[in-house]
Amino acid sequence: MLNESGYLYLNSANAWPSAVLSPTLQQSGGKLVLQQTGSVFATSGAFMAGPFQVSDRATQWFRVQATLQGAEGTHVQFFTFTTAAATAPWSPALLMPFTDPGWIAVPRDALDFVISNAPGLRFFLGGIFRGDGAGTAELEQVRLFYGRDTYAKFLPPVYRSQPKAADLLDRFLMVKQSVLSEIEQTIEDLPRLFDSAASPAGDPPSWLRWLSGWLTYTIDEHWTVPTARTNLAGAFELYGHRGTLEGLRRYLQIYAGVNAIIEEPSRETKIWSLGDAGLLGFSTSLAPGPLQGAVLNITATVDQSYMTTGETFGSALFEDVAHRFCVSVYCGELTTPGALDNVRAVIDREKPAHTTYDLCVIEPKMRVGMQARVGIDSIVAAGPAPAGTGLQLGTGTLAAQPVPCDDIQTTTETRD
Repeated sequence: MLNESGYLYLNSANAWPSAVLSPTLQQSGGKLVLQQTGSVFATSGAFMAGPFQVSDRATQWFRVQATLQGAEGTHVQFFTFTTAAATAPWSPALLMPFTDPGWIAVPRDALDFVISNAPGLRFFLGGIFRGDGAGTAELEQVRLFYGRDTYAKFLPPVYRSQPKAADLLDRFLMVKQSVLSEIEQTIEDLPRLFDSAASPAGDPPSWLRWLSGWLTYTIDEHWTVPTARTNLAGAFELYGHRGTLEGLRRYLQIYAGVNAIIEEPSRETKIWSLGDAGLLGFSTSLAPGPLQGAVLNITATVDQSYMTTGETFGSALFEDVAHRFCVSVYCGELTTPGALDNVRAVIDREKPAHTTYDLCVIEPKMRVGMQARVGIDSIVAAGPAPAGTGLQLGTGTLAAQPVPCDDIQTTTETRD
C-alpha cells in the first residue's frame, strides 16, 4: 500500500475535468450548480468525479474537504467509492444514483469528512444536490487527501505499532486537525500578506492598503490592482529619491500621469566677466544685486540694500535663481478633469519646503527665443493649414494646424 501523502484538487482552472454531470446539473463560472430555467432551479442533480489514481498500488484515501456556498433550502450529500476497476457504478437518471454496494454515504451537508472506504487503487467521489426550486448550492472546490497525514506522525512510533489502534488514533486526531488546519493554513500563508505581489486586495480595508500604510505610501483610488502592486513594490526605492529632481519627476508620473520636464536655472547660471565670450540673454544676465552687498556712497540704497558677511559674499549674484526650479508639462497629457490641479498638488507635497517653483504648460507652438528647444518645448503641430497674414507674433500659426488645450490654464504660474 502507498505510504506517501498528498492531495488533489477536483476544480482545475475553473473546470471539473474528471466530473460527469447529470442532465440537471451544470458548470457555471467554475462552480457546480443546479440547472436554471428562467427563475426556477432544478430540485435535484448529481455528479460523479473520478477515477483518481496516484500510484500503481492500493492507496489509503483519507479525507475530503469541500468549499460550498449554500442557499436557503438547498443541501448537498457526498458519497465515496474505492475500487481497482476503471469505472464505478452509478445511475444518474435515478433520484438516488449511488445505491450500488461499495458506495458509502457521508452525512448530509458534511463538507469536511474522513473517507471510510478500504484502501483502493482508484477513488471516486459522488454528490447529490437537492433544492426547493428557489435556489441552488454552489460547489466551488473539492480537495481530496490521500495517505494518513495526521498529527500521529509527531508521536512516538509505538502509537502506530498496532493497525487497528493506529486507525482509531488517526481518526481521533483528525477531529482536532480539521479544526486547527485553517489556523495552520493562515500561518503558512502569512508571508504572502507582506508581499505586494500577493497581498489580498479586496474592498477596503484590504491587506494591500494596510501594507502600504507601513510605508505611509498612498494608493490612489483610481489605480488598478496591478498598478497599485507595482507602485507599492517600488515605494521603498522611490523614497531614496525623495527631494530630488528624479524623485519629483517619478512622483508626477505615478500620481499625476505626466512626464514632466524639470529644470533648475541655477545649474545653467554662470558668472560673466569681461574678456569671456558670452551671448546676452543666453549665457549672460543682469545680476539681481551687487556682488559685495551694500557699499556706502556706491551701492547702498535705503530699503533696497543689505549687508553681507564672509559666508554670504557673492550670494546676491544668484539670489533670483537659488532654490528655484521650473516644471513643464505637455498639455496633451492633461486630458482628465482637474489634471493640472493634481500636478500642482503633487509638486506642493513633494518639493523641498524651502524651494519655489514655476509651473508651465507646453502648448503645440514654436516661438523663437521663448519656446524653441527642439524635443523639449518646441512642438510642430500635425496637419497642414492655409498660410495667412496679419498674425500677431506669438499668438498664431503659419502653415500648421494648432491643437488648442481646452479648459487648461496655460500661463506660467509661480508658487512657493
